[in-house]
Amino acid sequence: MGLFRTDKKLLPSCVAALLLAAATSVFAQRVNVTLFNSDNGLPQSFVNTLIQDSVGFLWIGTQDGLCRYDGYDFVVFNNNPYDSLSLSNNYVNHLVEGVNGELWVATRSGLNRFNRKTGKVKVYFREAKNPRSLSSNMILSVYRDRSNRIWVKTIDALHLFNPSTDDFTRFPHFNDIFNISQTSDLSPIFEDSNERIWVGTKDGLFYFDKERLVFKRYSEDPANPNSIWGNRVNAIAEGLNGKLLIGTDKGINEFDFRTQKFRRVILTLNDPSNKSLTTGIQFLGYDNDSSLWVGSVGGLGKLLPSGTFVKYNSIYSNNLPVNILNVSTVLRDRTGVLWIGSQTGLVKVNPFEHRIGGYSKDPNGRNLFSNNIVASVIESADGNIWVGTWGSGLHIFNPVTGENRRYWSVGSNYIPNDFIHSLYQTRDGRVLVGTRNGVFQYLPSSRQFVDFFERNNVYVGDLFKNNRVYSITEDLQDRVWFATRQGLHCLKGKNLISFYAGRGDSLSLSGNEVYDVVADKNGNVWVATVSGICKIAADLRSIENFSFNGNKRNLPFEVLCLYVARNETIWVGTTSGLFWINPKGKNVLHSVVLRDVNIRLINDILEDDRGRFWISTNKGLVLYNPLSNLAKVFNNSDGLFSNELNLNASFKNRNGRMYFGSIDGVNVFHPDSIPTNRVVPNVCITHIQLYGKSGNTEIIPYQLKSLRIPDDFSNLTFTIAALDFVQPVKNSYRYQLVGHDSRWVELGNTNKITFSNLSEGDYELRIMGSNSDQVWTTEYKSLRIRAVAPWWRSRIAKWIYGVIVLIALLVWAIRRNKHVREINRLLHEREAVLEELRLQKDELAFKNKNITDSINYAKRIQESMLPSISRFKEFVPESFVIFKPKDIVSGDFYWVNETQNKTFIAVVDCTGHGVPGAFMSIIGVELLRNITNVEDVDDAAEILNRLSVAIYNTFATNNLETTEGVKVKDGMDVSFCVIDKEYNMLQFAGAFSNLFLVRDGKLMEIKGDRYSVGMANELGHSQFSSYYIPIQPNDMIYMFTDGIVDQFGGPEGKKFKYRRFRHLLLSNYMKPIELQRTSIEKAINDWMGNLEQVDDMLIIGIKPELSCMFN
Repeated sequence: MGLFRTDKKLLPSCVAALLLAAATSVFAQRVNVTLFNSDNGLPQSFVNTLIQDSVGFLWIGTQDGLCRYDGYDFVVFNNNPYDSLSLSNNYVNHLVEGVNGELWVATRSGLNRFNRKTGKVKVYFREAKNPRSLSSNMILSVYRDRSNRIWVKTIDALHLFNPSTDDFTRFPHFNDIFNISQTSDLSPIFEDSNERIWVGTKDGLFYFDKERLVFKRYSEDPANPNSIWGNRVNAIAEGLNGKLLIGTDKGINEFDFRTQKFRRVILTLNDPSNKSLTTGIQFLGYDNDSSLWVGSVGGLGKLLPSGTFVKYNSIYSNNLPVNILNVSTVLRDRTGVLWIGSQTGLVKVNPFEHRIGGYSKDPNGRNLFSNNIVASVIESADGNIWVGTWGSGLHIFNPVTGENRRYWSVGSNYIPNDFIHSLYQTRDGRVLVGTRNGVFQYLPSSRQFVDFFERNNVYVGDLFKNNRVYSITEDLQDRVWFATRQGLHCLKGKNLISFYAGRGDSLSLSGNEVYDVVADKNGNVWVATVSGICKIAADLRSIENFSFNGNKRNLPFEVLCLYVARNETIWVGTTSGLFWINPKGKNVLHSVVLRDVNIRLINDILEDDRGRFWISTNKGLVLYNPLSNLAKVFNNSDGLFSNELNLNASFKNRNGRMYFGSIDGVNVFHPDSIPTNRVVPNVCITHIQLYGKSGNTEIIPYQLKSLRIPDDFSNLTFTIAALDFVQPVKNSYRYQLVGHDSRWVELGNTNKITFSNLSEGDYELRIMGSNSDQVWTTEYKSLRIRAVAPWWRSRIAKWIYGVIVLIALLVWAIRRNKHVREINRLLHEREAVLEELRLQKDELAFKNKNITDSINYAKRIQESMLPSISRFKEFVPESFVIFKPKDIVSGDFYWVNETQNKTFIAVVDCTGHGVPGAFMSIIGVELLRNITNVEDVDDAAEILNRLSVAIYNTFATNNLETTEGVKVKDGMDVSFCVIDKEYNMLQFAGAFSNLFLVRDGKLMEIKGDRYSVGMANELGHSQFSSYYIPIQPNDMIYMFTDGIVDQFGGPEGKKFKYRRFRHLLLSNYMKPIELQRTSIEKAINDWMGNLEQVDDMLIIGIKPELSCMFN
């Protein structure tokens, strides 16, 4: 029988109203239900029995197993042939909860007592030789009376369970063996308000006299109209007048125990063609409006107090009609959700699902408002609902009579444009319609629309042509404002004033596309634009822009809608959330954070009479309470036709009723009439999953107080449920794990908690939950958890580890102390060594300073003996010198001299560089001066011959073998030129050095002899050769040492080599002399980069002066 028993717990009126509306209303909404069957959770669709236990779980008995439902999942219990502690049979006829929470399950093969604490089942069977056993294994029903006694019904007897002896007392009754039992026989047991036990059978109604322990049978007597109507009794209930209601295969009987007479209850169908609903009665139960629910083979109906019997036809699940057949049980749970068990499946009727009503479809399922995309809506003073659509015209709908007049661009009911984006009724009663192509006024007398501006003799030209009108309003001075795609326009008398962006003055808007306009109580006009929000003063002389938290002058997002609240604050809806402005304070927007609401796009805002705000969005309707800062989202599960509500498509009438337009109709409701689920849910743990290396373990707990986690499990997951079935997916949860973290963790709508690698110890898991309307449990439920670690992570092991660590630290400290002493000894020794090194360093520094000073002095001596650059240019004006010593002093040097008409030029690379090379250069300069000035030699080869002999003689002593047997050779590589100015002749001699001559873009290399000056042979004799080269105009002569070609550099760190040097000279020889020098010097520096110079570098470029013979 479910919950409809003598306790008279009645269905909420909203459930009854929903189903009644589905059957009787002219503009009825379809009742959307949730259908559970074998496709979505049930093991089999036919539901035989249904209860809600003391914890709050829903238990469903089907023809293929027992199910527990927690709002999220079905847990199935069925027969396992290999487990004697499982159900004895899967065909569940009936079930009831015992006083200790155990479940008594009546099946086709045995009575099962399911102990949920242990998860084990004890089965009671018929024992042929035991009269205190059951009379049959076919258990038809089981019942718990007010004294908590368990009664069991078989086909031929009633049994009373004896808990002390764990057996049954058998009370046989009349059983006609020729009247074959049918599967539809329910054989209910019922206790009335006078504690009388009644039993329904296939052979009539039986009354059990508990004092005399006998039955009295009531059966049908065709000759007696006061006898029971039909012998197969499947439903028993107690009427409001105290009389019994008996449901049989033929109909409903009312039985007066005092007179012992039956009265037939004739059901008058609103649909006489379906008589199967009035026979084959299987369930009876009252609701709180004194109507009687009737479940039968033909479906579900309701007997109204007026005597009319109504069947419910407009019941849909997932937009498909649901044909409910063989209704066996009906249950109303603690929150008022109606559950219907039938052959079709388990049907859930949510009383809160349609708490927001409205208009969308007609009784035939067709759209009421053409395409049903509602762009604007108002309620006029006569009570009609004006619905503007997106592209399908305007509807004027009378909700009382059902009249629905459509105006569009085709037909006699004409309006020029079908896009009705704004509707407004002025204070004098005129209805204005804003479209994409003008503003129109409705004339009630002719039921026609005319151009608003033409009727008021206002010339606007093409201003409103192809210009969408988003919003219309009036201010305190009766000026009419129009927010359009192309600016803001104000009708003041017969004049139209327009406001635009980009004017650059005090009357400039923040953007040209204006979505909304409102007027406050001070006469100011607030404007929402594509680029921000601004306020127009009441005298229309200034416009003020508003910033976001004082950081930016204009908003970085679109402002879509505005609302002036009762406390005069301005509420602002944008593409990035909700804001508000205090006009009496600074011009700053304040952001509103909607807790647990992930919605940013705000399409419209209304305020109810309690100061709460109703916010339309693209994801549902949000109710926001600014006092508590709490937000709740209503969506299609609450009755919205669509979660996508449209821009500026809302209206509030004088009585507080609100209208919100969506893409599938208009939702209409009064905020105070929306029912709220105030039932505090019971939160519990429904499932525990342990994960470990050896496998996974599942636990289905029942009133579990403590949990021990073995050491081989590292992760565990708790599944929790607030057993409120209104909208389980919207239930919220939080938890706290005492012993790990003192904070409460908000889970939102997630109902799973996972922990990983809990340390060994004792914990307490505390959980709380709320229903879908955020009514929270007042107390938490807790579970003690003991985490056991493996021996190597146990507390004893940690103590051992600690002792080992302490011993290790002690040993380390002793060794460290010894090591420190050793280090200190070494440090003292090291300090002594360092002191000695410091003294040596000071001595070396002193000697180095002396040597450096000597070298610097040698440099000055060398520089004084070498010709300066200016001195060189006196002899050879068109020339350059690039001289880059590697060290302070150089082993390369150049020399120039002139006698009569001949100029002598030498480029010398002495053996080594630095100080040895410098001494060689001094010797070489002096020898050259002596050979040319004293000995008066002017032949290049002879000069080198004499220079070679002189150097050999100078170092003859040094060239002897040393005591180590190593011969030391000292010499010079020389490039020597003699320029005869009279005959324009160049004479060249080279000792291991060449000369480059560039003429007419070609480079000629004149090679010297392959031996150095002073190193020709051991006797110092050598014979150098001279080359005579006529000089021609624009010839360039280059003399150089090998320092440039041996220099490393470039991206790969290679030598410069002669090939690059030749190319460098050919690239620059045509340039002026000074520019050649800078270009060549830059190329050398670029090539070197950060690499060290490897040798002294010397390059001389000469452009000889020619005598008049070439002029």
